[in-house]
Amino acid sequence: MKTKTFLFAALFAAAAVFVINGCKKESTPATDSDVTAAQDESNASFAVQDSKNIADGAAKNQAVARVGLDTSMTWRRIVDTNITINNVQYTTDTGYVIYFPGTHAGPDGRTRKGYMFVFWKNGGYFQNGSVVSQLFSPNYPYSITMLNGNTITLTGYRQTTNQGIDTGNGDMTWGFSASLTLVYSGNAQGTATWQSTRTNTLTWQGNNLGWFYSITGSANGVTRNGVSFTINILQPLMHTAYWLNTFFGKPTCQCFESGEVEIQRTGKQYPLYLTFTSGLGNCSCSATASINNKSYNVILP
Repeated sequence: MKTKTFLFAALFAAAAVFVINGCKKESTPATDSDVTAAQDESNASFAVQDSKNIADGAAKNQAVARVGLDTSMTWRRIVDTNITINNVQYTTDTGYVIYFPGTHAGPDGRTRKGYMFVFWKNGGYFQNGSVVSQLFSPNYPYSITMLNGNTITLTGYRQTTNQGIDTGNGDMTWGFSASLTLVYSGNAQGTATWQSTRTNTLTWQGNNLGWFYSITGSANGVTRNGVSFTINILQPLMHTAYWLNTFFGKPTCQCFESGEVEIQRTGKQYPLYLTFTSGLGNCSCSATASINNKSYNVILP
């Protein structure tokens, strides 16, 4: 009888240890501090906004004054245009090419090099129904060397469609789509992909701040580390309407100043949150990433 009691107690104790250890293993996730998805998202978002600033300035033939870019930039019209981008066909001389020699950094500290193509259809940017695209062709490379030393070569497109006045708030809106491949060299290595569908709404933030784009929507892609991700904008991303604010003498900034995105990554238990923390009008180009309530540094482009 004593033998049976002893065996039962031993088996019970072993089972208890197994259950406790098993539960502990399941409730303690592996350390996750990979914020590459947040870095790739901020780089891609910067690249598409930067290309719009360049295209807007070149369209008015005043890119240096309006955007503060490399004075060696040149641009010319393209004749006999016939190209289809994202199922939109551009014809009848509705394009131009912008070129940066890449010999030195611009006033903002970034070095742009190569060719960007811009096409428009159904009128100018502010005309209802117009469709404007920026194209980065693999046959004519275009790259940006960021402030952190990373050089990113872009291929793909960015496209906006003017949807007219928003009936909810009275501001003008654009549908936005983009599909980019980002090839890193320099301080970082690898290739990332990024596709996005968004809405850009032009909003007035008062006399002290001027015009901002309020950006909502989603994105998905694969990081340069090979991790698939999806993105949802939780709080609108706010970016100054650069050339418009410059024209009216309002503050300008080349970074997102506020907003938050949630990033879900394949194989990761917790979502990654990217929050832009400058605050409107401050332009400190600051952001934080957080995973399971732990914060990590993100260097903006």
